[in-house]
Amino acid sequence: MSTSDYNNSSIVQDSLPTAAVKEIKRLIFLRTAEEKVFELEEDVAMESDTLKKVFQENDVPPEMILSFPYVQSWQMEKVIEYCTKKLELKNKGADDGEKEMKAFQAEFIKDLSATRIVQLLHVANQFEIEYFLNFLFESLAEKTKNTSVDTLFSDVIDDPRRDNSLLFGKF
Repeated sequence: MSTSDYNNSSIVQDSLPTAAVKEIKRLIFLRTAEEKVFELEEDVAMESDTLKKVFQENDVPPEMILSFPYVQSWQMEKVIEYCTKKLELKNKGADDGEKEMKAFQAEFIKDLSATRIVQLLHVANQFEIEYFLNFLFESLAEKTKNTSVDTLFSDVIDDPRRDNSLLFGKF
């Protein structure tokens, strides 16, 4: 192997890791009440104004695991799923993305009870994700439009058999 061949191969080898590093997305780690750790890409995490403030304004290192003791794993999964899809569809054309988002939202909400929607509202509010909050409020209104206030209150808020600490936090 000549010196020029050796130098050229070392240049290629040296430049490969740099190119690969540029494509690696930074991950954010979040821990739920059950101690389950979720890793999500930074762009998905930055959909949350709360997480944006934590990481950008407070210089928190991204490898740090943030704990959310009032958030259940199923709730975190739903938040991540919704934000990931919203971000994915932002990059599509307006008509295609909007149609696909409507279909996704219908599927996303169809198996959620009013109680689960209220629980997700609490989490969306904690994470400060405005578009998710709006979607959940609209979905809750649609799901409960023919429900009396008394029934809604007793089924969603005041059922003594239900652990409502997930709705309002543990004080």
